Amino acid sequence: MDMEEPTKELQVPASIYERAEAIAGDSGRSAETLMLDALSLHFCELSAMGSEPEALQTLADEQLWALVHRRLTPKQDARLRDLLDLGNQGRIHSQDEGELAQLAAMVDQQMVLRSKALVLLQRRGHDIDQYFESAV
Repeated sequence: MDMEEPTKELQVPASIYERAEAIAGDSGRSAETLMLDALSLHFCELSAMGSEPEALQTLADEQLWALVHRRLTPKQDARLRDLLDLGNQGRIHSQDEGELAQLAAMVDQQMVLRSKALVLLQRRGHDIDQYFESAV
């Protein structure tokens, strides 16, 4: 995140902050950095965090699980489905094709990052079978 970017204050319940402190202590970071990273995982463009495995290795397990469960927003998902339907019907316009390509690239990047996060979690001793069982 660009530190020149305007910021907003957020009230965080003490229990969440204390949990963030405990997780951050395990990873050698501040609670504020951990929470900012977690929010970024959920709300920033994935391209901002990169797709290199090294970038993921610095994340706490909870952050990796958040990345595993990240999906398109409902609006993006609905638009992707609409564009796919138009394409299947042969009625998609060139402007829509660009938007479809962009959304498909986002899905692809999420899938790559999700896979890399799952590999890291498994290497850290987590049972990732629970993810696959719940995804069925």
